[in-house]
Amino acid sequence: MGYRLAFGSVARLSDNEQAARWLSPELIATAPDGKRRPVWLAGRILLAMLLEEEALPKLAAGPHGKPYHPQLPHFNISNSATSVAVLVGKEAVGCDIELLRPRKRFLAVAQHSFAPALYAWLAALPSDEQLPAFWTLWTAHEAVLKQQGGTVWQMDSLRLPLETLCPPGRHLTHLTVHNTLIACCGTKSFPAQFSPELELC
Repeated sequence: MGYRLAFGSVARLSDNEQAARWLSPELIATAPDGKRRPVWLAGRILLAMLLEEEALPKLAAGPHGKPYHPQLPHFNISNSATSVAVLVGKEAVGCDIELLRPRKRFLAVAQHSFAPALYAWLAALPSDEQLPAFWTLWTAHEAVLKQQGGTVWQMDSLRLPLETLCPPGRHLTHLTVHNTLIACCGTKSFPAQFSPELELC
């Protein structure tokens, strides 16, 4: 099995009926309360659907909170606004999604978060190209960090080359689904026409 990707709507995936069908009671019991609960449930339900794993077991967490289970393939869950994505692979994977939208002071964020060479490249682009390029750089950094088991707080320690936007020995691909940019990172190259095999929007 190579990489597998799923994408869906939080609203469609997060109801109690879906949770009872796809998640084990032990996993549901660990779900957070409040605003985070629908997103949390949606990601795990989408993972269970992608793996056809009814009663997804309780998951463990890595040092920075990345969920895993020793009997499941490697996976990573990402959410943005009203959507969620799940990437699965044979080895550690990282996935990040962002709704393509305006962002205030994005150049200041880029200067703080990216290597000087990447920021200089971004700042030199025509103004109408800067925001789309910012989201490409941002999702690349997030996907690489998640593949490594890190967090966004470590972003400024990455020195990603402009040519590949990923470290040596890693591979990265970008795709857009319903105005959402998805970055996927893994140890092997991605198929040329890589896309979600499961979409629930």
